[in-house]
Amino acid sequence: MLIRMWALFGDLVSTTGISCTTVGDRHIKPCLVIASVIRVDQNGSYVFLPSSSGGLAGGAIAGIAVGVVAVLLVLGVVIYFRIFRKKIKKEELSRDSSALFAQDGKDEASRSSAHETLGPGGPTAITGIKVDKSVEFTYEELATATDNFSLANKIGQGGFGSVYYAELRGEKAAIKKMDMQASKEFLAELKVLTRVHHLNLVRLIGYSIEGSLFLVYEYIENGNLSQHLRGSGSREPLPWATRVQIALDSARGLEYIHEHTVPVYIHRDIKSANILIDKNFRGKVADFGLTKLTEVGSSSLPTGRLVGTFGYMPPEYAQYGDVSPKVDVYAFGVVLYELISAKEAIVKTNDSATDSKGLVALFDGVLGQPDNTEDLIKLVDPRLGDNYPVDSVRKMAQLAKACTQDNPQLRPSMRSIVVALMTLSSTTDEWDVGSFYENQNLVNLMSGR
Repeated sequence: MLIRMWALFGDLVSTTGISCTTVGDRHIKPCLVIASVIRVDQNGSYVFLPSSSGGLAGGAIAGIAVGVVAVLLVLGVVIYFRIFRKKIKKEELSRDSSALFAQDGKDEASRSSAHETLGPGGPTAITGIKVDKSVEFTYEELATATDNFSLANKIGQGGFGSVYYAELRGEKAAIKKMDMQASKEFLAELKVLTRVHHLNLVRLIGYSIEGSLFLVYEYIENGNLSQHLRGSGSREPLPWATRVQIALDSARGLEYIHEHTVPVYIHRDIKSANILIDKNFRGKVADFGLTKLTEVGSSSLPTGRLVGTFGYMPPEYAQYGDVSPKVDVYAFGVVLYELISAKEAIVKTNDSATDSKGLVALFDGVLGQPDNTEDLIKLVDPRLGDNYPVDSVRKMAQLAKACTQDNPQLRPSMRSIVVALMTLSSTTDEWDVGSFYENQNLVNLMSGR
């Protein structure tokens, strides 16, 4: 680029003063100065003309000429980067995206064709993970569907971007408009969602990389769990049985990405706001923008950047940045406490904005008491009234306590949690779940033994 500009400058100064002024009014004076002191000799070399006795000194004129050249070069560089920066950024992102899916295709060919997962009806054979034929939308389609991303269509603020309601090609959708700086997170989320398919995970419909970065999800009608628990929008309180079912649904989604994908995935931002509720009041795990990839067989993977939500982070992650599936287990335990109490993950202990306590510490103080029934009932969501079985609440609280232990190795796996919640929602008291998972103490706890 600099060489081209210098060549253009050479063409400019080799012209007459009159033709030089045709560049534009803003450049008449500098151009005339250059044309009057510089000429090209018969050999094609630039020669400074000697100044007249009444004019500027030769050195001063030369300094002006060099200064003008420098200014032109700087302006040219600025213009170049402003014009082509967006184009280059988009091309790089497109290449990254293409390479990403090309590698996915190669990886997919080497994988086995089936895995086992514990679904709503018991063990179910599923096809091996495949790259979804996701739809690539144009920016015009997304802008039209959201009325140019108007506030009227804005339905939420998620990780790295805003979420808008839309109807695309006859299907209701939620469009996540991501920040341009989040391109790596965008590709990570796109990669995960096009490879992971489960009833309890939010489905990716498509994407776009025109102008900005967009993810297009299926639209979930009933908002998120946090909104239901806090009574947002005059929502009716969720019955206890529905809360248990939502917990089980969410646990199944997490179990799937932890144990039934190759490689396994870690969400890293599990919270009630990232559990969506469909029209049948079933739970779906959403927002994979913070997903952390870890190879099968590795128990922990250090991360260079702390992400997630305070109140849901386990000690080993908040202090040292250590990432493992047990990070999600801890956060899920906090969600279980939320389902019981409808309280935020960080609770104000009085009217002072500075006095607060984590929900984990609040429940630990109660569950550590020998006879805690009365104090435990005080923590139950008051909107439930007396319409809940105390024993069921106690078991969920004990499960949450097991999930939120400081030592990650002592926390149960998501598979253990799934089966524990199945016993909690089951009406069959005689069902022996001991053969389904590894933590016999937890089996005994959830089975009432």
